[in-house]
Amino acid sequence: MAPTFDTEIVDKTGTAAGQVSLAVDETNTPWIAYATTGGSVVVAHRDEDGWTRTELPAGPAARDMYRIGLAIDSHERPHVAFANDADDHLIYGRCPDQWTFEEVPSNGGVLTGSVRFVSLRLHPGVFSDAAYKDTPNLAYQSGLNLWHATKAPPKNAPDDPPRWRKNVHKVDGGDLVEKGWFPVLDFDAQETLRIASFDDLSATGQSVRRLRVATRVPGTDFPGQPDSWQVEMLSDPQISGEYPAMGHSITGESFVSYYERTGRTLTLCIFGNFPESPATEAVDKQVVGDDVLSACGVNHNSRICVVYGSGGRLKFATRTGIATFDIQDVEAGGAWSDLVFDRDGSAHIAHMNGSELRYGLAP
Repeated sequence: MAPTFDTEIVDKTGTAAGQVSLAVDETNTPWIAYATTGGSVVVAHRDEDGWTRTELPAGPAARDMYRIGLAIDSHERPHVAFANDADDHLIYGRCPDQWTFEEVPSNGGVLTGSVRFVSLRLHPGVFSDAAYKDTPNLAYQSGLNLWHATKAPPKNAPDDPPRWRKNVHKVDGGDLVEKGWFPVLDFDAQETLRIASFDDLSATGQSVRRLRVATRVPGTDFPGQPDSWQVEMLSDPQISGEYPAMGHSITGESFVSYYERTGRTLTLCIFGNFPESPATEAVDKQVVGDDVLSACGVNHNSRICVVYGSGGRLKFATRTGIATFDIQDVEAGGAWSDLVFDRDGSAHIAHMNGSELRYGLAP
């Protein structure tokens, strides 16, 4: 049965501009990060009295057609990451009691530099050393390359203070083919870290962007061995994909939703340890609009769900079988749509309707 959403306005000042990210903390409280028309980064959370919005005391965010990175740690404290509009440097901030910010040394862990398409997740720290719990993990594009950065203790000295140095690594190197477009990273249930992104072949005269997924492989042969990355291309070689979102099932499969611009199709790629992997399915072959950002997750019935915008409407698609989707029209809007399922299985959504930021909950 399709979920029924109760929706409401988060910001009706007329200054909300997008770059929306939604997260839910361990008490199932929703948090939303977004940018204003002036580029200011705002973090909002909902309590029993309604929405509380905080404009962060940091420089404006670059309008790079991607989300403000947002994650909530195990103590219900927000973390953000974004590219600064003044110089495109990577900014990471957190709020233990008050907001603090730092520039991430995005070039090899030593120097700062220009970045695009920042994505943020915190290490779950359930199965690994407690020193790594809630440590920030960032994916971004710099130069022609896809990068990963984390502020964590050294592997062979987990009691040392966390640091960026020696924790910034090139994941997928570019040459004539640019790597790292629109990266999104996530940990699965076993704490395996993956990054989904697109390459770009425009330098070779082709209008092609192919889906690539990088999986971190821990170094375990000797103490302190560096981790490595295994990169696979999972899409048809002739697509023009954009704006991936990633999720994982409890049975081990992972999936990526993305917009395929040439066919104007919202697409789902499912991959893992099954014979047909990777399996590509069309969620919606008649998407209306450009710059379609989707989000995906798994509901309490273990079905993959995707939220996205089409024709000025917010859509919620539930996978009911192989390449079969039930698509629900939720309400007007759908830009910058995001989706999170909480611990109780309730679906939380956020999206933009013009300059109005909206939130919905389906218990």
